[in-house]
Amino acid sequence: MALPIIATHAGNVSVNEIGHIIALVEKNGPVFLLILARTFGLTLQAPFYSGKSLPAQVRATLIVALSMMYMITVNPKPPPIPSNYILYSILLIQEILIGVIFGFCASILVSAIQAAGELIDVQMGLSMVMLFNPQTKTQSSATGKLFYQIELMVFIIAHGHLYLLAAFFGTFEMLPMGTFKFDIIAMTEFIKICGKLFYVAIQMALPILIVLFIIDFSLGITNKVSPQINVLELNFAMKPTTGMLILLILMSSIVSMMSEYTGDMVKDSLSAIRAIAKKPSQ
Repeated sequence: MALPIIATHAGNVSVNEIGHIIALVEKNGPVFLLILARTFGLTLQAPFYSGKSLPAQVRATLIVALSMMYMITVNPKPPPIPSNYILYSILLIQEILIGVIFGFCASILVSAIQAAGELIDVQMGLSMVMLFNPQTKTQSSATGKLFYQIELMVFIIAHGHLYLLAAFFGTFEMLPMGTFKFDIIAMTEFIKICGKLFYVAIQMALPILIVLFIIDFSLGITNKVSPQINVLELNFAMKPTTGMLILLILMSSIVSMMSEYTGDMVKDSLSAIRAIAKKPSQ
């Protein structure tokens, strides 16, 4: 007679456990999805985390793991969850946009460094040699791809991916869930950060561009003084060789600049989130 009682008791315990799990999901599920949406936006644009060579299964596991760890360790204050599915979907889209903006502002300097290499290749006459970059799934010049790979390596060695992740989770306190508002203040800061794309690219490529300009100027004078000299062949021979030589000489300085820009990536991302969180009256 005791066996049915034990079975019934076990069945009651299992039903209570299932009810407890359902209550936890109803309480924390909407908040977890908001954290998941912001983390998903980060992996769309942020350097290292948005690598196109990363399999979709690994990316999905990373997003869920990071969101779950933050949810368990921090237990953020939940925002007012709307009962309407349309309003909640809008809230999810806003969280994705926050993650995308954060990651995009961090990737501006990476794109600028790659653009510096492509500018150098244009002046050296190597822009016709295009290579496939598996990280971005795009075509880039040889020096542009070299700069991109070096920057990514410096970014990882300097623990930039960890600093970026820590700064990203800090945005949940800086800009709580459900408070996204992209106004004129945020637009101004966003344009200011995007302007670094041209500034940094020219700054890194300028020493080599000046040397190549001097070569072009010298060959132009040579062509006027001695027209019988084939300046075109000299140009094809001198500019790539001289450009690569100057690049090797300046490589240590270029890597040092890349390491400095690693910290600027995190600062730019945080400044963009601060601009979004800033009220117009402040």
